[in-house]
Amino acid sequence: MALTRTEFNILELLASHPKRVFTKQELFELVWGEPYATEDSTVNVHVSNLRHKLRPSGTDAYIQTVWGLGFKLAL
Repeated sequence: MALTRTEFNILELLASHPKRVFTKQELFELVWGEPYATEDSTVNVHVSNLRHKLRPSGTDAYIQTVWGLGFKLAL
């Protein structure tokens, strides 16, 4: 399955800083280019969709949730 532009941008950002944990606020502001105004599930939904699309290649486990903090690329 092809990635959307947003999914690609999330993956590119995580891959550019593989050991860094990004909060949902940071991901939203860096990927969408807008202030993170409220707690919603936008980032979670996009990360979930990205994991689902990467699953056939066996790479969905590389996007790690760091509970209470955010997401990172786990290598």
